[in-house]
Amino acid sequence: MKKLFTLSLLACMAMSAAAQLANGFYRIQNVSTGRYIVMYDPYVLVNKATGTVNLTSLQTITSFNTVRSHMGSVWYMEDKGNSQYDLFCQHSSLGVNSEGFYPKLWAIDGSYRIYGEYDGFTKYLTDANNEDTGEGNVSINGNKLNWTFLPIGGDNYIGIEPEVKADGYYWATFLSGFPFTLGSGMKAYYINNVNDNGFSKKEISGEIPAKLPVLIRLNGGSASDNIITVKKTSSASVPSDNKMYGVWYSSDLGGKHENWNVKYESNNRILGKADGHLAFVKASSSDLIYDTYIEHNRGYLAVGANASSNIVDATSGIASVKDEATDESKKGIFTLTGQKIPEGTTPRPGIYIKDGKKIVIK
Repeated sequence: MKKLFTLSLLACMAMSAAAQLANGFYRIQNVSTGRYIVMYDPYVLVNKATGTVNLTSLQTITSFNTVRSHMGSVWYMEDKGNSQYDLFCQHSSLGVNSEGFYPKLWAIDGSYRIYGEYDGFTKYLTDANNEDTGEGNVSINGNKLNWTFLPIGGDNYIGIEPEVKADGYYWATFLSGFPFTLGSGMKAYYINNVNDNGFSKKEISGEIPAKLPVLIRLNGGSASDNIITVKKTSSASVPSDNKMYGVWYSSDLGGKHENWNVKYESNNRILGKADGHLAFVKASSSDLIYDTYIEHNRGYLAVGANASSNIVDATSGIASVKDEATDESKKGIFTLTGQKIPEGTTPRPGIYIKDGKKIVIK
């Protein structure tokens, strides 16, 4: 995110004192509406001259059944002193990306008001109705100012929704900006090889590193069966031979900022099954957000133009997977038109291909 994200959480007037909020993971719920804040993409615009803010990427959701498996609803609050807090969500931090600007909290009536002061402006964070969806969106205009910070744990859990049942188990792909551990009975794998017909997977034990798309064998068919525990930091590292890509955001409310959504392409495969066996398969429109985008916090494979519609788990015995030699010609950073960026050069912000994978440089 850019420094323009500095006023994404704002509120009332300069307050002289604030009750301390312990560092930790929370969901943020509006007292008046009961809706939870969910980050659908990090695209927030601030006009410093007028103090106005575009917050359509921050939606509010009523149903806990929706937010319980949405990592965009999980916020890590870190006390920075002087009533200021850094807020971490998905793969981003407000303070780190805004030259040290931090929102402030003011305790009132057992809840909090969240506010920000910048260039002479002080603004509320409030919940506003969204007539198109019946849900809401975060705004700096309105009177629904009070929010509660609900610690993650117990009934306020993070659970993974299944994508498919295959080979006798429920399965899902999952991407988290925080490291995490699995509940008892669950197993996690990363994809270490892919070809035109099959894939192989390797189990990860212990902590799952942040920002690694993984395949998870679940306990059951409900998110409440598949609870995970998130951590702020971990020594676990992303395997260098990981072949799966991940999705942070899919805006199915509000702004629909396409530059942060991942559009499904013909060479993509999402989790599914073939003849009852686990596979990555071609998506139908019903599998996608707005018939177009891959769902948030999910993983997918990118395969060749001649690949099978079903990339099958090699352990099923249907497909075999061999190590593919690295194409040295693909190493380095390239523009989307195929022009290689000279080594030692810092690319301008934009979308590039690095070592054969799409990246975004901010």
